[in-house]
Amino acid sequence: MKKYIILFAVAFISLVSFRAQAQQKSYWGVFGGVSIPTGQFSNSDYGEFLHENNKAGFAKTGYTFGVDGAWYFHKNWAIAGTISYQDQGQLNGKDVQTLAAGYQDAFGVDQGAVTSTKHYRSLNILVGPQYSFFFKKLALDLRANAGWLKSLSTPQIDVVVTDDDIDHAFAQQSSKASAFAYGGSIDLRYNLCKNFGLVLKENYVASTGLAITNDQRINNAGRLDTKQPVTVFQTTLGINFGF
Repeated sequence: MKKYIILFAVAFISLVSFRAQAQQKSYWGVFGGVSIPTGQFSNSDYGEFLHENNKAGFAKTGYTFGVDGAWYFHKNWAIAGTISYQDQGQLNGKDVQTLAAGYQDAFGVDQGAVTSTKHYRSLNILVGPQYSFFFKKLALDLRANAGWLKSLSTPQIDVVVTDDDIDHAFAQQSSKASAFAYGGSIDLRYNLCKNFGLVLKENYVASTGLAITNDQRINNAGRLDTKQPVTVFQTTLGINFGF
């Protein structure tokens, strides 16, 4: 009996010691990595006549960087936030050829031509609850996010359709709209020392759409994007600092 009491005491002390080592301070950090568009945001298919894919975003794999942090208010629970910048590229040569052919077919004209400038560039400001599992120097964080997506630019798409040697030009304007955004993340944090560590994060961000303005259209033939949905997966590596 005495042996079991001793074993129980040792186990209890070890557990308390483990939890004490595992308790994590609140933290902030910086990160950078790759941002990968998914769903309609990455779609580069024009669609078919009378069934155009108006939500195809033609976004490309790009990069992201920003600041991140969490404040623990009760044991494993924290309020966490992220501010990040993303660049999802611009339309390439194949994209503009696809659009030109689609508009030519939709308008039934002799020729269609498309040029495009500017990138998908945006800021995300996201906050939400975080729950953490602690294992000595390692922490696993699960987070739900909601907040604000601010477009700094979207691709400017200029179209000219020509029929009987008469040109008609119209454009999909670059957008600086804002929209509600939501998502979630999972990350692994490893403490190298008391107040410094590494963070590997997988983050998902989605928005129902950025408002898009179209100018000088004589009708709504062909592809007409008025609200661009955004969905991305971001894989980042960062450093954090406890406080």
